[in-house]
Amino acid sequence: MRKYFLILLLLCSGLATSAEPTNTLTGRSQMKARDVIDAAVTAIGGAEALRGIETLELRLQGETWPRLQMPTPTPPFQAGTFDESLVLDLKDNQLYLEQRFTGAGFEGHNTVVIKAGEGTTYDHRAHTATAIPAEQTSQQQFVQYYRRLPNLILRQALDNANSLRYLGEDTFDGRRQQVVTFVMPDTQQVALYIDARTSLVSKYELVFTDPLRGQQASEIMFSDYSKAGNLQVPQTWTWRFAGDVVAKYKVKADFNAPGAAKSFDFAAEGFKKIAPLPLVQKEQVEKLADGVFVMHHVAAQGYNTMAIEFKDYVFVVEAPVSSDGADKVIKRIKETIPGKPIRYVAVTHHHSDHIGGLRSFIAEGATIVTTQSNRKTLEMMATAPQNDRLAKNPRKPEFVFVEGGQRTFTDGDRVVEMIDIGPNPHAREMLIAYLPKQKIVVSADMGGPPPAGSPAPANVSNNSIVLYNNIKRLKLDVTTHVPIHGAPGPQAEFDRIVGPAAARAPRQQEGGGGE
Repeated sequence: MRKYFLILLLLCSGLATSAEPTNTLTGRSQMKARDVIDAAVTAIGGAEALRGIETLELRLQGETWPRLQMPTPTPPFQAGTFDESLVLDLKDNQLYLEQRFTGAGFEGHNTVVIKAGEGTTYDHRAHTATAIPAEQTSQQQFVQYYRRLPNLILRQALDNANSLRYLGEDTFDGRRQQVVTFVMPDTQQVALYIDARTSLVSKYELVFTDPLRGQQASEIMFSDYSKAGNLQVPQTWTWRFAGDVVAKYKVKADFNAPGAAKSFDFAAEGFKKIAPLPLVQKEQVEKLADGVFVMHHVAAQGYNTMAIEFKDYVFVVEAPVSSDGADKVIKRIKETIPGKPIRYVAVTHHHSDHIGGLRSFIAEGATIVTTQSNRKTLEMMATAPQNDRLAKNPRKPEFVFVEGGQRTFTDGDRVVEMIDIGPNPHAREMLIAYLPKQKIVVSADMGGPPPAGSPAPANVSNNSIVLYNNIKRLKLDVTTHVPIHGAPGPQAEFDRIVGPAAARAPRQQEGGGGE
């Protein structure tokens, strides 16, 4: 019997050895994709040149128009700016990244340094240094920056050849393309478009859900190739999301440049060390007052939703991120305030991460509280081709508009005032929620109370200054400030940080109903 099984095992092994791997669809797809990638590697400079990259110095400079993140929901849009300096040491896994950006009332200047398995983020405006958790300083932290250039993407494709698959032919920019896909070490699946004539990478695509158009491609497009040493490098880097151009940069790249390692010796003087936020923040429901609850990190990490109990219904402030996230929020609201329907859901502004969960609330039967200019965008969102509750049971959105700068909701006991403090640098029409009896204000993307004792940053955003000025102008009696991003805290701390900056700043535009 033992001899029989041994012979059977040898026969099976022989069959497995003699089988042609390309006799399966998967095998043929992998082999075809490898041929396309090999041609692209040759066209861009060859495998030896790609393998020979030890350091990369990269500069991206240009303008941004983030989709559904501009001050108005429809054009014309005023561009933001972006300036990035990146140094990668691929041999020793070191990274230096400096970014400066402006737009939608924000300004940023940050530097990230990772070396020897340790990393720190430096905020030049706040003068703070935040350690990067060790688990984020691994290769996964680096891989997202490998996607900055087709050269490093192709190098990753060679390293992950077993996941290569051929998708077929397509047309891009009027030219025939060979399309392959593979999985990068950060688990992101990337589709590469390779020009059939030149074999150069035209673009790569990732797939995301757009609030207005459903499943859409995020495309990074490379053009204007020229020589940098032995390698071809694109001079233009364009980002298109859901069909809209959201960024366009000029590119300058140097490989194995002498002195690149000096960037990792960052002079970190004058920065106050602060503890990083935990990677995963606990989902919880916080009771701020009788009938007033905040759902922390339920829709998604870093996002809050407020639920206010009225006599016969529930009033909700903010429906962020996604239908899936909103479904979780609705479930927690029903557990916290059982037996009452969600009658209203108010959104602070039109940005995608703050309206992404509205479809679930529409399906729930809630009326949307917003400003008039957001109506078209939210109606488009309600008909987007998404796979969620609203798609299975379509329902037209119903609206209540904040006009003349303010609208009050009350049952004779509880009161919620929705106040438009636009024009605001972040969104031309921007709502805050004010609960006068509880002395609570809810705001989004305009800062919030910092941890007690935090030093005042060198610069405070214009968004925060406009909010501060409006609270004073409207004579709102506030003791607790609830930001959609961040923890609730004393309004006194917000005043302590923003007040001096507001006194120094030129008078910002204040609200009054989107004047």
